[in-house]
Amino acid sequence: MLFFKKSCILCLMIFTTICKAEVVIYTFDIDYKEVNIVGQPAMAMSIDDKIPAPTIEAKVGDTLKITFNNLMQNETSIHWHGVLLPNDQDGVPYLTTSPIKAGSSFTYEFPVTHAGTYWYHSHTGLQEQRGIYGSMVFHDDEQPYEYDVEKVIVLSDWTNENPKQVLQNLKRKDNYYALKKNAVQSWDKIFENGWPALKARFKNSLIRMDAMDISDVGYDAFLINGKEQSRLEGLTPGSKVRLRIINAGASSYFYVDYAGGDMLIIEADGQPVVPTSVGRLRIAIAETYDVIITIPKDDKAYEFRATSEDVTGYASLFVGEGETVETKDVPKPNPFLMDHSMHQMSMGVEEHPNHEKMSMQREHHSRINVLDEYDALRSPNDTSLNQDNTEREILLRLTGSMKRYVWSFNNETLSENDKILIKKRENVRFILKNETMMHHPVHLHGHFFRVLNGQGDHSPLKHTVNVPPFQTVVIEFFANEEKDWFFHCHNLYHMKNGMARVVRYEDSKPTSDLNAEFYKNLRANGDPWYSFADMSFQSNMMAGELWSMDTRNTINLHYDFDYKNEYDIEAFYERRITRFLGLYGGVNLERDVDDINNRVIVGINYTLPFLVESDLRYDSNGQFRFQLQSDYQLTKHINFDWNWNTDNEHRFRLKYQFNTKMTGVINHDSDFDIGAGLEFYF
Repeated sequence: MLFFKKSCILCLMIFTTICKAEVVIYTFDIDYKEVNIVGQPAMAMSIDDKIPAPTIEAKVGDTLKITFNNLMQNETSIHWHGVLLPNDQDGVPYLTTSPIKAGSSFTYEFPVTHAGTYWYHSHTGLQEQRGIYGSMVFHDDEQPYEYDVEKVIVLSDWTNENPKQVLQNLKRKDNYYALKKNAVQSWDKIFENGWPALKARFKNSLIRMDAMDISDVGYDAFLINGKEQSRLEGLTPGSKVRLRIINAGASSYFYVDYAGGDMLIIEADGQPVVPTSVGRLRIAIAETYDVIITIPKDDKAYEFRATSEDVTGYASLFVGEGETVETKDVPKPNPFLMDHSMHQMSMGVEEHPNHEKMSMQREHHSRINVLDEYDALRSPNDTSLNQDNTEREILLRLTGSMKRYVWSFNNETLSENDKILIKKRENVRFILKNETMMHHPVHLHGHFFRVLNGQGDHSPLKHTVNVPPFQTVVIEFFANEEKDWFFHCHNLYHMKNGMARVVRYEDSKPTSDLNAEFYKNLRANGDPWYSFADMSFQSNMMAGELWSMDTRNTINLHYDFDYKNEYDIEAFYERRITRFLGLYGGVNLERDVDDINNRVIVGINYTLPFLVESDLRYDSNGQFRFQLQSDYQLTKHINFDWNWNTDNEHRFRLKYQFNTKMTGVINHDSDFDIGAGLEFYF
């Protein structure tokens, strides 16, 4: 009888859900849009003429049917970030879903199976940076939280530069945007910060680490719901507001603060967590957090602020009406005191054989001043995996080079090694070991995973996890899907430069023609070439360099001319073996007075401790030559570089950087004497 009653209740619940379910239909146009965010017009991309795009809402049990009309001259796509759905609706062009061709339309259709705050964005090229992103809210009838109103908060970063040019700039020079951000790490600042800064620079240089920076790109603005500053009015003092916060930044982490008091975290990445009060919250790229704030009982407007992690700017939303109350500023980080060797491994196998910290097993947390990692996040539900399942453990080292701006897993980019193979019904554990100086927000499509943060059976579920510099994070999930799912760093420029894989269910059915096209394009175009030029016009000589490079290959032409028909020209091909080691071969053409010396050269270059570049070559005349060179940033604008070799040749240059396109140069060259002039960059 009891079983009969339970069956009747279950049938009634299912019937009621079916009756309430709807087909929710949206139709949007994707087109170009001229914007003026920082005082100058710039071309962007938008959905329904809005940046961010309109919020898509539905209830659990509904079916979403969303049509996009592509009015642009470029193909595009839409990925549903954090949403569990059929593989062919995931929106990664060619891998899972057809792209939306220029002038065509595409309809995505999938059931809504879970509640929470999510977002959608283009997965084509760098379009996300140009404005193709928006929010999604999936509601559930069950609501365990008390609040009076809710508001979607979309954080983003904006640059007036074409994102393709941003990527070109990052490939040209590892600290290209340092001058714009006032973040040049120069020796005068090191001395200004005293012995701790000198010690940190010494240690970092000894292990061949470049100067530390927090973020790569110098942005023109940071936005909340498309604006640098806005107001949320019409709220009653004392009311509680649920903020659904989404970090849709292309490459920016944010700290969020609220001047009216603490924020109560209730969900992370759309999944419930034990409510935790925080004073300040860091949100990694592509994460979402739901928090509840309270409007103080007075006639004032309290600032909700999102500050970029490198503290180069912020956006504000004032909640309430009346006199404004601002939040406290986020302290500006001091990169001169960052010591790479001091980073400790955490949340991983280095600390505990069972991959978890066995602390903080309590049911709730007290107030936390700043939440910038995951130790305090605890699921209210048991998220443990069935230990009877077959287990697969995969070590993924997060690797890369700021100098060449290449990012990878296990020192291989997506075009070099595209797949991680797993099988259905396995418990899969990824050990993410970050060996770089940058944060990496890692996202797995089509799955939620457990972040092993010391909470045992109540480890939180997420779809995106931050992996801090020189630390290890362990995640695990039950492989209950099929086919191919994208897995990548959600820093848009890191993903574009190789830090990605495809998680493939190797026991799935054969891939489609569309899927095969993805791998064909990857092999043909997955490692593009970038070209640059330096040209110097000085009183004693003309000099320059032209080069093109991809991930591991460089073609280089270097020339020096004086005004007496003397020259030194080198053209060579180089293959990078590791971050520090390269092999090359080419020709050297040299004329000194009436002596002409042309030869074939082969060589090896290697980065020594203290970032000194060494070079050993052998030429067709049977001669060896050894060379050393390095450079030093003396002040914000002044740089000194030098080289010396065993042919008793040397060059010393003092450069003053006016901007990213031009420097003034004073030089002394053993072949061309002393001179001064200008150097230009293209």
